Amino acid sequence: MFFFIGMHSTRKDCGIEGYHRCTRCGHVGDWHLYKETSWLILLIIPIPVRVRYYCACPGCGGTAKMSREAFQAALREAEH
Repeated sequence: MFFFIGMHSTRKDCGIEGYHRCTRCGHVGDWHLYKETSWLILLIIPIPVRVRYYCACPGCGGTAKMSREAFQAALREAEH
């Protein structure tokens, strides 16, 4: 019996968090909010394994992890 198993990640740009200065490169600007989901592919069925929330500097790509609650609050704030 054969089992086909694989892993895959998807990243979704969910909007802009706000105006920040990057501690890594010094770039000042709007940071983007990202939701990254890691999937386990079993045969042809995708199963979400892990979800990460973070914001990223547009200058250097440096990231800062966020909790789900902080991510949702930043999304609500960005809508206003």
